[in-house]
Order: sequence, then C-alpha cells, then structure tokens
Amino acid sequence: MFRRTLGAASAFALLAAGAGLLSAPAAHAAAPAPCGTSVSDYTGVSVKDTPFVGKIVIPDAGFDDREITLSPVSPNSSLLKVEIKISDSETTSVTGNFTLRVNPLNHGTLNFPTYTGGIGRVTDVACSNSLLNPSRVTTITGTVTTTGVEKSPGVLKTLNFTASRL
Repeated sequence: MFRRTLGAASAFALLAAGAGLLSAPAAHAAAPAPCGTSVSDYTGVSVKDTPFVGKIVIPDAGFDDREITLSPVSPNSSLLKVEIKISDSETTSVTGNFTLRVNPLNHGTLNFPTYTGGIGRVTDVACSNSLLNPSRVTTITGTVTTTGVEKSPGVLKTLNFTASRL
C-alpha cells in the first residue's frame, strides 16, 4: 500500500509538472520605446538640431549654478560642442565626439568631453514622443567634472546638470 501511495503521489507530481510545461508561455512585457538610441536623436537627421541648454548645480556656498550648453556640430554626427559659463565674462568650451550607449531601459546614455579634460555623462534622457521622431531627445540629465567650485582652484568635482531643448 505504501508503494502504491508513493507511486500515485509521484505520478501526480509528474503530471502537475508536465502540465506546467505544456501550458502557454507567460506573456512578455513589451520592450520600452526607444529614446535616444541613435546619434541623430541628439544631433538631428538631415539638419543640425537645436542645442541643449541648462544648469550645472553647484552645491557649495558662495557659488552660483553654471550654465551649460551642448550643441550639435552637424546632423547625424557624434561631434558636440560643450560650453560651460564660468562667470558673466568667461565661458569655456570644447568640441569633441560623444560616445553613445543604450541601457537596458532602451534609453541612450552618453559620455562627452569637457574643457577640464574630464568626462561628462548623460545618465538619463527624455524624448519628445512626437509622431515624426518619437526617439528625439528633448531633456538630458547627468554629471560633469569641473574645477573652480571649491577653495582649491585645481580640484576636480563631479556635479549634476539638467539641460533641455524645444
């Protein structure tokens, strides 16, 4: 009797496991819509797109936030001009290529040059969701490495920024 009960229980377990294998696969979640996954989403397809303009947040007392402008140099090119306003009379800039990567959320992330020789990073993007170009980037957030925001002028500091365009 014990064998029969164990056999029946084993058979039931195998049937239940087999039923799970034969059932329909679970529905997969839809992949997120692409946002900023191609170079032209930042720079334009056939015409140079408008610049991203925003602020670098300076948390140190006695320092104002700095303006940052990231301007495409030409359409469908990774060449970017990055300008950071230091004061009313001084603006620094560098022109160089950005590196585009795509994260698991199907959003683009960028690394770009800064005038200090450091790296700027775009860590999050928002897109226009327009019918003509739904993956065109309209807002970027990230970090830049800069100097001159502490009492030691040569100290590099990583700061947050947000920049948008219409």
